[in-house]
Amino acid sequence: MKGKSFDLIAVRKELHRIPEPAFQEVKTKALLLSYLQMLPDIVIYEMQQSTGILIEYRHGKGSFLLFRADMDALPLKEETGCDFASEHEGFMHACGHDIHMTVLLGLIQAVVTERWQKNLLFLFQPAEEGKGGAEAVLREGLLQAYKIKAVFALHVSGRLPVGEISAKAGLFFAIPQEFDVRFTGVAAHAAFPEKGKNALIAGVEFYKRINDYIAKLQPAQKIIFNIGVMRSGSIRNIIPDECLLQGTHRTLSKEVRDDINRKTRQIAEKIAQKHGVQFDVDLLCTYDPVINDDRLYRSLKQVCKELKLHFTESDVWMTGEDFGFFTTRYPGLLFWLGGGEQPFDLHSPHFLPDENCIPIGISVFLKLAEKINS
Repeated sequence: MKGKSFDLIAVRKELHRIPEPAFQEVKTKALLLSYLQMLPDIVIYEMQQSTGILIEYRHGKGSFLLFRADMDALPLKEETGCDFASEHEGFMHACGHDIHMTVLLGLIQAVVTERWQKNLLFLFQPAEEGKGGAEAVLREGLLQAYKIKAVFALHVSGRLPVGEISAKAGLFFAIPQEFDVRFTGVAAHAAFPEKGKNALIAGVEFYKRINDYIAKLQPAQKIIFNIGVMRSGSIRNIIPDECLLQGTHRTLSKEVRDDINRKTRQIAEKIAQKHGVQFDVDLLCTYDPVINDDRLYRSLKQVCKELKLHFTESDVWMTGEDFGFFTTRYPGLLFWLGGGEQPFDLHSPHFLPDENCIPIGISVFLKLAEKINS
């Protein structure tokens, strides 16, 4: 029996209309399941600890290839003006995950329709945008029941034209680390400063000293360091009793990441002691680096040649992607899929990749699966 034929452009639009935040992809999951349940010869596993879905397609006793797409959206108000814009106010698929899911669904449809004699896994993964979705999937334990030979993912790009693919072997995406630093003092009237402990002064000094430290590491180390939020006080004549700094850094090695994390805490502690305030350093989301397997990378270049797609060698990207948790454990490959050159790229409220990249993504995945023996 052949699989159901889906209108993938319509699917993409349906998914785009219902963006949902990390671990809350309930409507997204339900929509995907409504399509998956029409297909024969697959086993569908709904994850118990998250909104993730794992699909098994088994033919024989060999190992498995895994293909992954991310499901979540971003807290942005959409400004694309398209006729299938977000119906969930304040959320938007501004990172192309609607494209990713559509490509993966199209891949499953093609495999089932053509009755492939391969062992394949397909993962719809929640919470890629900074909430630890890949780690949640791995904690579930489902993947550990399979012998996985290689893992694959793609990411749509607004910097590349449709028909262009880009990647590099080895280190591809950097290690992100998000952090909060909070100083807590004692409020007092500005006329009586001796009665207070000024948290804002501590925060300002921390900002300067940590940036001075990062400057000493550069340019020997490629680092991005940014404190994007500094919030303190609410009344002009009151000494602030709290100062919150929220930031992120991106590095190319876990050693440098860990060094910056240690220094963040050390500097915060010394400044807190100096000014008689309390401090707290909260190390939030961090990912493993995305490492592309050299053999799989060479296969991608050959696939692009066979499909007559333009391939561009990529630089290392200082963005983060939790697919790195999979490439740490298995040989893996992540690549950029050209989504049409536009003035807006990922995480912009105007970002809207070209739907014509969908069949290209499916074709590349299919060719990769053909080339890798399971």
